[in-house]
Amino acid sequence: MSQSLPPAVGIVGLGLMGASLARGLKAADPAIRIAAVEPDGAVRERARADGVADEVAGEPGPLLAGCQQVVLCTPVAAIEALLGPVSRLVPDGAVLSDVGGAKESVVRRAAADVRAGVSFVGAHPMFGGHGGYGAARPDRWKGGAVAVCTDGAPPEAVERVAALHQALGARVLRCRASEHDAAVAMVSHLPYLLAGALSLAAREAGPLAQALAGPGLQDMTRLAAFAFDIQGEVARRNAHLPEAAARLQAHLARVLGAVAASPDAARATLEEARSARQALYPPRPPENA
Repeated sequence: MSQSLPPAVGIVGLGLMGASLARGLKAADPAIRIAAVEPDGAVRERARADGVADEVAGEPGPLLAGCQQVVLCTPVAAIEALLGPVSRLVPDGAVLSDVGGAKESVVRRAAADVRAGVSFVGAHPMFGGHGGYGAARPDRWKGGAVAVCTDGAPPEAVERVAALHQALGARVLRCRASEHDAAVAMVSHLPYLLAGALSLAAREAGPLAQALAGPGLQDMTRLAAFAFDIQGEVARRNAHLPEAAARLQAHLARVLGAVAASPDAARATLEEARSARQALYPPRPPENA
């Protein structure tokens, strides 16, 4: 048994993230006991057959009683509803966590609903995707970034949650819930809303525009493909979106103004934007270098 992993972990929800977490934990330590909760009967059967979990139930219950760490891997509205009930199923000293993309609302709800004797630590793996259980991979955590919130929980509980994610190969960034939400408003939630608005605008542009749409538009609108329960419910909980939108509007106005002003102004502004993008995503060196 790895010293950084508990002997038993509860996972509520076996979608893409929950099943990937279960597979990753089993790959890191085959002796770890995974107690999973999944309402979909077909997914439960697949999880049993695949050895993804040692026990699988349709709803939270006694199987979580032996878990010192439990991770809620459901959409954010379900996470908020599960905080109180799940905290009453786990033993004293247990740590409850989640993978939701909005942290301030979840931390507030946890402060009100999680029973005394159980700690809640908000966490957010900044990697996901589509495909549900069938797309789960044991290496999904490797090389990724996970935000772990330091407010609302004792330091020892925060470190236990950080250690779990680090054991799976993730880079942990400790922050407060408000700092997390302000950051992801700009880099995740606003891009999701922008992708939706761009999709609607492109649809209205007419049949020629639709026929000419290529990979650029496809890349720009990728986030609009997320179901509302996955991304929309998260974005609408983020109180920092207006500030992020104002920042974007200011830069869009600046870019449009430069394009209209002169070739030199357009070049300078768009080259600055290109440099900003390269700073966010530096080019990777060739694999054989």
